[in-house]
Amino acid sequence: MALDLQRVVLIGFSGSGKSTVARALADRLGMAAVDTDALVEAQAGRPISRIFAEDGEPAFRAIERAAVRTTTLESGVVIATGGGAFGDAESRRLLAEDGVIVLLEARPETIAARIATQGSAPRPLLAGGDVEALSRIRALKAVRQPFYALADLTVHTDALDIDAVVTEVAAALQRQAQRILRVPGRVAAIVAGPDGAAPLSPDFGDDLACVVSAASGDYPVYVGWGLIDKLSAKLEAVGAGGRCFVVADRGVGRFAAAALRALRTEGRSAQLLTVLAGERSKNLDGLADIYAWLAAERAERRDVVIAIGGGVVTDLAGTAAATYLRGMPLVHIPTTLLAMVDAAIGGKVAVNLPTGKNMVGAFHQPKAVVADLAALETLPLRERRAGFAEVIKHAWIRDPVMLNEIERDAATLLTLGKSANDRRRAVDLVGRNIAIKAAVVSADERESELRMILNYGHTIAHALEAVTDYGRFLHGEALGIGLLGAARIAEEVTGLDSAIVDRHRAIIKRYGLPMAAPEVDAEAVQRAIRSDKKVSAGSVRWVLLEEPGRPVIRDDVPSQLIGRVVGELTAED
Repeated sequence: MALDLQRVVLIGFSGSGKSTVARALADRLGMAAVDTDALVEAQAGRPISRIFAEDGEPAFRAIERAAVRTTTLESGVVIATGGGAFGDAESRRLLAEDGVIVLLEARPETIAARIATQGSAPRPLLAGGDVEALSRIRALKAVRQPFYALADLTVHTDALDIDAVVTEVAAALQRQAQRILRVPGRVAAIVAGPDGAAPLSPDFGDDLACVVSAASGDYPVYVGWGLIDKLSAKLEAVGAGGRCFVVADRGVGRFAAAALRALRTEGRSAQLLTVLAGERSKNLDGLADIYAWLAAERAERRDVVIAIGGGVVTDLAGTAAATYLRGMPLVHIPTTLLAMVDAAIGGKVAVNLPTGKNMVGAFHQPKAVVADLAALETLPLRERRAGFAEVIKHAWIRDPVMLNEIERDAATLLTLGKSANDRRRAVDLVGRNIAIKAAVVSADERESELRMILNYGHTIAHALEAVTDYGRFLHGEALGIGLLGAARIAEEVTGLDSAIVDRHRAIIKRYGLPMAAPEVDAEAVQRAIRSDKKVSAGSVRWVLLEEPGRPVIRDDVPSQLIGRVVGELTAED
């Protein structure tokens, strides 16, 4: 197979098969295979375990960085990297330049089993008994996951042999490699953000899905079933002491009661304030109610605000935590799929004004996010459908492989939690989406060009919500319509293939989301779009697709085109 590639870079955790796949893939592509771990050992004259033991991890990373630099001076190579190499900002920059980044993904249990049968000495960061090693794999993998999520292509290797992995990687490269290399600003996006070579976060436990690395601090994201009963331990793990002030959606009374019970059982003081569900509560009046409650209870800076509910509570309680006493610790317990994969991650908190959504707010990262997927079992079907809009969005902008999965398995995914296998899939799907959000947030905490890609579909969605007084559509429903509108605009502005536009419609329909907003005032929607917070120098900045996985930001969308698309979306059936 002849491909015009400078380099193919394999990243992933130890045990994912990078070295073996590199050799086989290089043979398939007519390229040479190089292994950065082998180069490190050759340069140091010692095995990696001795480098760690005698000199420490920082010294190893410096040697590894030099090895990466050596490999990137070559062309026509498949590079197998060490498990932590892509976490180093300089190595990331070198590898991304003229290279296609392929993540070989595997579950912690698969990795542990492979490492156990390799017969060689375990990697230094994974030493210990079977149980201890699995725990360390989970914790270390979670720290690295945001960087892994920046890969151009992902291949899940759990159920595949080497030949099958090579075939899948080669086919994906054939389809996408040249397109990836032509994306303007791609390298800057991959290398942006903090260095991943800092000391590891503590072992937060087996439920850890990801560690978000932000300039203002790192925090864990837990994903699992029954986590509400472990809440006190999760708070202790992140050093969240003091009294607990729980702000909960009135529709999640069972979870709020369980949280209070779990906290009080461990001797913690916990108070509860419930708020009405829905965007109409996310305003300055709702914020003032929380302030008054915190003041009456004499809340202190060392106390912690715990938000239990969907995106409205996440935003409302988060804004209170960000601003009361100039900032209090915050913990999110999202109870909707949408909040788990989007609103709870990234530290953006805000309330609405009559003129627009999320107009007053702050950046305030939580101490932790605890996503108890048991909450999803009780969601009405409409809420579950709406939550998948954010999953669909993530797939369009970052993960075409996941897009295929959610398109194919819609009926099964909408019943998350119905069986043990469904539960495993739910944990995997939510964790992958959180990693996508975490990757972007870790690279861009304050919403510049990179983080803006998360707003795909949101310009029209926010306008629809505002002009209907946040009462007609759930956020995910408005987002589904917004995704269709953004695809239609991209068809004429970026040349997005009409088949991709049709695929937007097909996927939105498959998840039972609205396809249009009949009887909504089209002129009012356009006015709301012009008031969007992403307006810069009088121009609306649109996130559009050039193709799946290739979002771009454009400020040159003709107003006539916007008017025509909005008119189509709001026309009567």
